Amino acid sequence: RWWEGGSLLQQMRGEWFNAFSSILAFCNTSPERAAEVAKFRHLLVRLMSMLYGAALSDVSELEDTSMEFFDLTGISNES
Repeated sequence: RWWEGGSLLQQMRGEWFNAFSSILAFCNTSPERAAEVAKFRHLLVRLMSMLYGAALSDVSELEDTSMEFFDLTGISNES
């Protein structure tokens, strides 16, 4: 069961990585929107980091399930 759980976590990470890569690949490439696209990409990295950390925290059996994330600058409680 332990190996199966580890394999499923790796599969989940791979699926999320593919989704993340696809989103980046389809971002607008026009120079006039470069700043806006860069901001979106940075936000996406932070959100994916939080998603993966939350998933690991959920299945973790450790007492301290706090996870480290990429810099959360730009993400507020309201958003």
